[in-house]
Amino acid sequence: MEVDPAALVNSAITPDKAYSLRPNAKATMPQTRFKNIEGYDEDQVSEDEAIVYISDLPSNIQDDKHLHDLIENRLEKTSQIKPITIECHSKLGVGFMRVRSTKIKNRLVEDIKGLVLDLPGGAHLISFSDTIELVSYIVIDKTHEKNDINLPTPSEILDRWIHLYNGEKPLSCDQLNIQFPNIYRIVSTSFDDFLAAVSNSDFLINKLFAHVYVAADCSYFEDLPKSTTKEQLETAICNSIGMKTVSSLSLHIELNKETNSACIIATDKARLWTTKSFIYINDRPISKKANLTCRLLVYPILEIHNNDEIINHTIFDGHASILERSGENLVLEISNKKIYDDCLSVGVLTPKGKPKLKMEIYMAGINPEDREIDTETWYHVEMIRYKSDIMQFTADPDHPIFRYKWSAEIWLQQFQNAQSKNPSNNVKSKNQSNLSNDQIRHLLQMTVMLNTIGAIRKKVYLINDQQIKLNLDSKLKTIVYNHDSLLEVGQSIKLSATPYTETK
Repeated sequence: MEVDPAALVNSAITPDKAYSLRPNAKATMPQTRFKNIEGYDEDQVSEDEAIVYISDLPSNIQDDKHLHDLIENRLEKTSQIKPITIECHSKLGVGFMRVRSTKIKNRLVEDIKGLVLDLPGGAHLISFSDTIELVSYIVIDKTHEKNDINLPTPSEILDRWIHLYNGEKPLSCDQLNIQFPNIYRIVSTSFDDFLAAVSNSDFLINKLFAHVYVAADCSYFEDLPKSTTKEQLETAICNSIGMKTVSSLSLHIELNKETNSACIIATDKARLWTTKSFIYINDRPISKKANLTCRLLVYPILEIHNNDEIINHTIFDGHASILERSGENLVLEISNKKIYDDCLSVGVLTPKGKPKLKMEIYMAGINPEDREIDTETWYHVEMIRYKSDIMQFTADPDHPIFRYKWSAEIWLQQFQNAQSKNPSNNVKSKNQSNLSNDQIRHLLQMTVMLNTIGAIRKKVYLINDQQIKLNLDSKLKTIVYNHDSLLEVGQSIKLSATPYTETK
């Protein structure tokens, strides 16, 4: 059904009316209800009218009409601008408005640039632009695939997108990263394609099911407890955003058990996740990250190799830094994702005049038994994220702290640092700077208890690299005393003579 352009210009936008921005676009998908606002007769509508895109719509307002009114009233009050039409897509966080002239558009885009909305939860800034880049994520479902699958290339994804939505070629399409190769990030500059994807978000490619998460946010968790499940992550995220459940069409969780990391794709009703920064799992705070840390394992490092020569190699282009060195393994952090991907693709590092080295993705925490409790694994990174209470660890028997090797020397050094009254001798990591010495000492004491629990569970401990087995009586019972516990009244006995008057 054709739309009367003149009537369209004079109509008010409501949440149940949405329009296409493609000039002379024809309806290509019967199920979509998005109509044409630019296929108008040039004799009836001024050529000077212009489109202004709106982004960063607040995630806590799901009422499109309410957003429309907020923007319209605020613009008229602060800038004396009355748009012809405003359309908001609160579930996607974007919208657009038509204004009466290019001059008004330029004023909005170049001078005003944004608008502050007064909301119950505080002020919120939305942005104006004359172009828009819309980010979506395509997830290939491999849940029911028993064997390794041949994932489509980014080019195949692009071709399928154009065929499905009959639109422009997207700006880019890339596999997200090597840890989550079944997820693709696609950037489109066409609002019409964007809206078409909302109406038709499921498709088949290379006999594999795919789903488009339109206008989605992507975030990550790293170094998760080994026992973490998708269900735990979903529950924690739902608790964070104040929802009992979230549809899988709004929230996708991809868990990589090999690297103990997770990718979170959130859109629609789960968009509130964009405002959160962490979750709790077993009372442990886990921070959300915008990007995965690019950790590269380089090995085997021999005595002839020099660390400085390695990190200054031309392949890294100055983007490599050392995270840790353990035996023949060197772990680097690469600050440039493209360089990191190139390193993994090549797989070989050739220092000048020295034996070649292999480069692989570093998978932290796979063999915690081979790692010591030190500043990298615990004291300066993980320990300070907890309260000094062992009970928060009892629900997670697979926590790495129970499996790391004990180093009395490293622990003693940390304890002495926390006891020092001389600030110059008190070496703290930047993460420890908010903790008092007393708090750090309590955490160090907790660490001893946790290591003891780990030794009892494994029935073995190490002294000077010598393994000592524990012969524990299975009939032993643990009795817990608290402030309500009382000692039973017994009998008085004579005090025995002590063999020494003091200890030294």
